[in-house]
Amino acid sequence: MKLSTQHKLNTHYYVLSLSEHTNRLYEAFRDSLIDIQNTWFPFESSMSPMQPALNDVQLRALLQTVDHHFAHYYEQDPLGMVLVGTERNRSTFASVTAYPGVIIGQAEGDHATTSLSDLGSIVWPIVKGVMAGAGDKVARELEAATRAHNVAVGIDDVVQSVDSGVGATLLVEDDYRVKPLESSLLMDDADNLVDVVIEKTLALGGNVIFVEDGSLRNFQSIAMILRVAPEN
Repeated sequence: MKLSTQHKLNTHYYVLSLSEHTNRLYEAFRDSLIDIQNTWFPFESSMSPMQPALNDVQLRALLQTVDHHFAHYYEQDPLGMVLVGTERNRSTFASVTAYPGVIIGQAEGDHATTSLSDLGSIVWPIVKGVMAGAGDKVARELEAATRAHNVAVGIDDVVQSVDSGVGATLLVEDDYRVKPLESSLLMDDADNLVDVVIEKTLALGGNVIFVEDGSLRNFQSIAMILRVAPEN
């Protein structure tokens, strides 16, 4: 597994699955994947099942075409991407892609036939792990913010802080979910208000940290460290 943080992290991302036979692109939100199926993907190579492995020149040509197809989506909706495939396929793709900074994580193995649910369980921990990389530093920041009364606690206060644009770092337990209320200013078609809060926090330039269930019990499972207003 190889990780990069050059691209803006988000719970909404792409998964590009590489193979010498079938290359697939998925749109992902957390661990839920949608298989993109149209004229661009899945992209089948002309290689027959009985043919030996592609040589380096053939593989580069194949993955350059895959990258051109990926560009069609990325240019419309620029999201980070988890790259999935064998070491050879991933390293070759990384050497030819026009978007190396888009790759936020990588997973080993040919997953051309892996189910959506199984692949989601592979790639989401990678994205979540990158987002949770702050570790002890954020724990200390939360402790300091609590002492300074500079933290929103619980979903209601967190929603208000996001609506007001004053949220800096959101901490949320892995499996915490809240059904949206129609009165919420963040109401949209999502079935989990926490996901909406996460997306808006990221869109406003904030950070999101996922923590183990139960670790925020004193904060009602979710907390927001607020931006500190500059002194005059």
